[in-house]
Amino acid sequence: MSEAAHGNKGSIEAISTRPGEARRQAGSAALTVAIAGVVAGAIDVAVNTVEAVNAGTSVLRPWKGVAAALLGKDAVIQGGDAMAIIGVGLHFLITIGAAAIYYLVAKRRGWLVRHAFLSGLVFGTTFFLAMNYVILPLSFIGHPLYVGGRTIAIALPSHIIMIGLPISLIIGWRLKNTWPSRIGWRRGRIRY
Repeated sequence: MSEAAHGNKGSIEAISTRPGEARRQAGSAALTVAIAGVVAGAIDVAVNTVEAVNAGTSVLRPWKGVAAALLGKDAVIQGGDAMAIIGVGLHFLITIGAAAIYYLVAKRRGWLVRHAFLSGLVFGTTFFLAMNYVILPLSFIGHPLYVGGRTIAIALPSHIIMIGLPISLIIGWRLKNTWPSRIGWRRGRIRY
């Protein structure tokens, strides 16, 4: 059988013919992404809250900054403290979105699951670079937030620890432990 045909056969085998199986798999995927994204987001919220308290600033300030990236500084100033709620919501949307991207890639690349810690280091770095040098310059902020060696030396490890590692470790663990009798490893992919 040709390599292409063999790949198609694997894809066909992955489609369940049992009623409710596809729904159960989709539900498990959504739950895995939600858990990973919410945990990463909650760790980041907790750390930023502690940093704000230690600095003597409002705990709402970081989240108003997140809202300002989408709505602009003037809208956040006029909206007041309620804008912090939008900022927190956007923050969790970003972390859950990051978890969804990681899940989709990890499900197809078994290496990410087998080496979840190393993958988390790489994913956290990639997340930091994408946010700082792509997303923020395209937002109302208009420029990278972290510039200079000192700020990057603090922000990069923070993103790895708070975002990359929780997402990769949770998703890796859930993919390894979901339907253990139905997981098969072939050519670096996880099959269900």
